Amino acid sequence: MPRQPHGRARKPPNSLTSYQFLKVLFKYQQNRSVLIGLLRTITLAKAAISGLLLFAATGVHPSHAQDMTAGVIMEKMEPKERYAYVSGIVRGMAYARFRKDTIAAGSKDERGMICIYEWYEKGDGSTYAALEHTFRNNGHYPPTVIIATLLKKECGE
Repeated sequence: MPRQPHGRARKPPNSLTSYQFLKVLFKYQQNRSVLIGLLRTITLAKAAISGLLLFAATGVHPSHAQDMTAGVIMEKMEPKERYAYVSGIVRGMAYARFRKDTIAAGSKDERGMICIYEWYEKGDGSTYAALEHTFRNNGHYPPTVIIATLLKKECGE
């Protein structure tokens, strides 16, 4: 073991000593089967405790979760937030279309992405107004499904 400048030997880290201890215990078949079950139980217990502490600390509980449907977006989000949210979905779909078309063509193909951008960014705001109208009429669907359906009609697949 390397020596420190003052002549004292370093202590091995706890993980190393634990590993060496487990190695001895796993030497015999009977101990091995018992310890593997014990280690799995300890790991699952640690995971359960961590999850409970996370929920308790953050206040996020599964019973309070809510689906992000178009109706929820229209009711709960402010207009600026809603616009940013929908724009993010559209831009993400445009980039996904660019990647899909480029891979299929084997070279850079921006036609689908440009079609999506031109559809969404019309100067008169009619596309966004139509999206909001569709969200209100189909509030039980996720917004990504609604936008993807409208994009498919406008720009194909």
